[in-house]
Amino acid sequence: MTTRTFRRTPLTIGTAVALAAGGLGLSPLTAAATPGSARAADDEVVITLGTRDGRPARPEGIALAGGKLSVTAWIDPEQWRGLYEYDLAAAGTPTPGPQRLAEPHFWVQWPCGPGAGELCDGFESRLWALGDGRVAYNVPIGVGQEAAGGRVPQSEVSLGWWEAPDLVAGAAGPYVVVNNTRQGKQLIGSFDEADRNPSGEPLGLVHTRSITASAVWGDKLWKPGTRVGTVNSYDLRTKVNSPDLVLGSGCRPDELQAVGRWLYWRCTDANKSGVWDHTTGRGIPVPVVQRAQIGDGFLVWKDPDPTKLRLLDFHRGGGQPTSEQVVDAGQYVWDWTVDKYGGHLAYTDEAGRIHIKPVTVPRSPMVLLDARTDATLDLRKESARWSGHWRLSRPAGSWKLTLKDAYGKVARVLSGTERDGAAIRISWDGRRDDGRTAASGPYTWALTADAGDGTGTGTRSLGSGSMRLTGGASAFRDANGDGLGEYYAMTTAGKLSAHRIGATGYWATGPWNPATRFVPMGDLDGDGCEDMVLRTVDGRLWRIGGRCEGVYFPSGQASTHTLIGTGWNSMDALVAPGDLTGDGRPDLLARNAATGKLYLYRSNARAGLDPGVVIGTGWKGYRLIGAGDIDRDGHADLLARDPAGELWRYGGTGTGTLKPRALVFRDWGAGRTDILGVGDISGDGLPDLLSRDANGKLLRNKGDGKGSFGATTTLATGWQYYRTLF
Repeated sequence: MTTRTFRRTPLTIGTAVALAAGGLGLSPLTAAATPGSARAADDEVVITLGTRDGRPARPEGIALAGGKLSVTAWIDPEQWRGLYEYDLAAAGTPTPGPQRLAEPHFWVQWPCGPGAGELCDGFESRLWALGDGRVAYNVPIGVGQEAAGGRVPQSEVSLGWWEAPDLVAGAAGPYVVVNNTRQGKQLIGSFDEADRNPSGEPLGLVHTRSITASAVWGDKLWKPGTRVGTVNSYDLRTKVNSPDLVLGSGCRPDELQAVGRWLYWRCTDANKSGVWDHTTGRGIPVPVVQRAQIGDGFLVWKDPDPTKLRLLDFHRGGGQPTSEQVVDAGQYVWDWTVDKYGGHLAYTDEAGRIHIKPVTVPRSPMVLLDARTDATLDLRKESARWSGHWRLSRPAGSWKLTLKDAYGKVARVLSGTERDGAAIRISWDGRRDDGRTAASGPYTWALTADAGDGTGTGTRSLGSGSMRLTGGASAFRDANGDGLGEYYAMTTAGKLSAHRIGATGYWATGPWNPATRFVPMGDLDGDGCEDMVLRTVDGRLWRIGGRCEGVYFPSGQASTHTLIGTGWNSMDALVAPGDLTGDGRPDLLARNAATGKLYLYRSNARAGLDPGVVIGTGWKGYRLIGAGDIDRDGHADLLARDPAGELWRYGGTGTGTLKPRALVFRDWGAGRTDILGVGDISGDGLPDLLSRDANGKLLRNKGDGKGSFGATTTLATGWQYYRTLF
């Protein structure tokens, strides 16, 4: 094969690629004004790429978004073209960090020519900065390409085949817009995995429409409206069109650009252009030029003098004065681009230097454009992590993610300054701030960030959401790690079955002595799985180690029984409400049948129980129910139904004592043969109440998180078959 430089051959091409920089580290190149550079402004930062064959290396293409500069160039000592990047400071002077090599072999020696008998080195696609640390581009051949790179996932979309080196018409966030002239269609693809249809073709396609002017911002695709002089938006997530927005232009735009509250439009044939301000609902007149780029509150275009750029500041909004300034490079401006994610202006000069011109136009407040977060985290999977990706309208100087359990208690706080352009990626390993594994169940997340630019806007809330953790530490009555409580039933024949709301079946083991008393205890031995305590008919108390499977076996049947006490036939009530002493381990309550005294048996580090301590008297005639933390104060609670039918809550203090009782229900529970605190069986993270009546109905009262429960609902019938529920 021979190698040649490719210059616009008629090859068909079709795959757009999103590539993230951040791969191979190079020696830092300090960005500084180059001696002798022509009229470099005092407030500009000038970047020299390095050398190539003893001469200054020249950039082939540049892109800038969210404070990340991406450059394609041939730079020594690399043999081939590379894709390089610099992270600019999020606030203040846009000082760049070290040069990094994202892709060392960036579209060189790819097959081209008749029969692909030659190798080409040309790459002429525009780089489209997506704002999330990646750049999108059109590959020079019509073959799918998976890009390699750093910490930001690489992706591709293949939107068919077309004859042109580059027909990408726009890109922002996860989306790329391609004008496929062969099909006469405008194709919009997404680089995000959540939007992709693996079995469908073309890969990554999320929307197809006629070719018109269009612009993407967030999830909205702006386009001409149904009437002349209007525009509307199509939501690429919800698939819904907005009503027409009247611009008052009297023409159909052939150019659109969107940035936050601003929408730039141009009608070339009518010699009209403007910027629509969504906030004020008014238009802003701007010069009609062939090429302009909109930023956050400003517009940039090239002056007729090729050594100058012009910037129009309209940040005050529609109906307010604008101002114009000239960026005088003092030499020919070769290429230029605008960081529309709240950033600056970049241009290249004849010597191949890259100038970063700070833009002092006040920025809009930081907002969340979209959030993509995992719905679940299953810690039973190897190297499992929960991940979130938040795209912002401008880069954050710092951020904080707070994860809370269903009780509103903070489980983990993650913070940092790392970012990918104007995007933040955060992962959680399922551990709490104290290093222990979080309990299974639902969690909420809330993200805040600070732009760090000294504008006084301070920390801003940037969204919240929810997720579910499974395979974590045992939640109250959760024996299989799915975050939902199990309840158990014994038959007269000695079969013990484990049940869960929503499950298609149950697990059954036996034979057991039907008179065995079972107490789902919690994690006594610290292995993260719920243990079962049982009292045999001879008064012995045993611990069965849980295996996070939700089912327990008799001794000798794949189950280890450990003796933890004797003489327990004197107790006529055994309940495990959770952690009453505040040490993180579950505790046991037992009532002496003869005296009516209530004893607390504190669990210890040896997976056993300490001697009992009397915490109450006069408990004869009460039905005791271990409830879990039903009032969300962080302490386990006890429920008790008195002989008159009142249901009371005895709130735990976290010190091994109980608060004065509070009425939950009056005249409640008559005819109920079993009443259980079963933990969360409804999926909201709040402990529920389960009961069975004399007719065999299985009933639930859903926990309200305020120390009480909702109305009674019937879950099932036919439960009279079972001897006892636990």
